[in-house]
Amino acid sequence: MSIAALLALALPTSAHAAEPYEGAWVTSPKHCSDKADGPNSLTVIDLKVDLNGKPMPMVEQYEHHCVIDSKSTSASDTTLKATCYEFWDDYKKKVNGTKETIKLSVVSKDQLKINGKQYRRCPEKAAKSTKR
Repeated sequence: MSIAALLALALPTSAHAAEPYEGAWVTSPKHCSDKADGPNSLTVIDLKVDLNGKPMPMVEQYEHHCVIDSKSTSASDTTLKATCYEFWDDYKKKVNGTKETIKLSVVSKDQLKINGKQYRRCPEKAAKSTKR
């Protein structure tokens, strides 16, 4: 199972999310149920991913693992400064990271723009604990 899919299972429901952009997002609703890990897989935004007992703010996409270094919010827009890794092993070793800026624009409870691209929230998942 993909890392993003595992994270989606651990997310709080949207009613309990701390920020309106936290959750599992896709460009097409059909991708919510995709079992395959690929470019169309979930984008997961979670400010408290449990990594070895430590909460870590992350944005997860297929082969794109971003640790949020800082965030600033103005109205419905949030800008994230992040360090991103192509491979999970690179993240664990803290090598080959690139600095990125990710812009999140909340359109509605179930719609979000990520860097200007439209995403839809996946239906709520049952909350489960996921640890790495």
